[in-house]
Amino acid sequence: MNTSAPVKMRPPTDARINRGSGPCLVLGGIAFIAGGALHPGDSGEGNKVQQLHQMLVQGTWYPSHGLLLISMALFAAGILAISRRPGLGRRMATATGVVAGIGVLATIGMAAHLLAALDADALAAGEPTTISTIQTWNETAVDTLWALSIVFLAVAGGLTRTVGNRVTLPIGAVGGLAFALASATIAFTDRFDVLFPLGSLIGVWAISAGVLAVART
Repeated sequence: MNTSAPVKMRPPTDARINRGSGPCLVLGGIAFIAGGALHPGDSGEGNKVQQLHQMLVQGTWYPSHGLLLISMALFAAGILAISRRPGLGRRMATATGVVAGIGVLATIGMAAHLLAALDADALAAGEPTTISTIQTWNETAVDTLWALSIVFLAVAGGLTRTVGNRVTLPIGAVGGLAFALASATIAFTDRFDVLFPLGSLIGVWAISAGVLAVART
């Protein structure tokens, strides 16, 4: 009697993509928390340009924003993978696709934010430059939009149990709202800067949602 060994079939592309969503969110969450912890601070004195200069010249600028750049890219990749999950439903597929697109925009914005330190010497006099102005609006608009998209995903995904669940929902919502408010006002006032550490809950949400995604697959 002839016998043949079972042939291992490679998982479909969609299945491999789906399995990658969880690890991307977990690693992205870790990088987000670490990047935020390393973020340089300022003395709180002088105008906004002088405060920016104080941060740009610190040695932790590049490690911090390098990690945040990696985090944004991983978030975008993980959410894009979720949008292609079989059986997700048309509305959630569209919504997660839009959030992933915003994530790509935020990744590009963070790359520009990382390289802003190259303009540090030009800001020493406390006068804004073209690069610093672009960076200010980049952080104010793009980061705020990204954080709000995370709030939406945390709520919609938690309620439908497609991204996280009802336990992770408030973690992502609070973290996203805190980060959004701090980013939206950073160019005008220091009052809400204290919310940035609370924004690290975005990372906690991503890790939690990523672990759940791995368990589900």
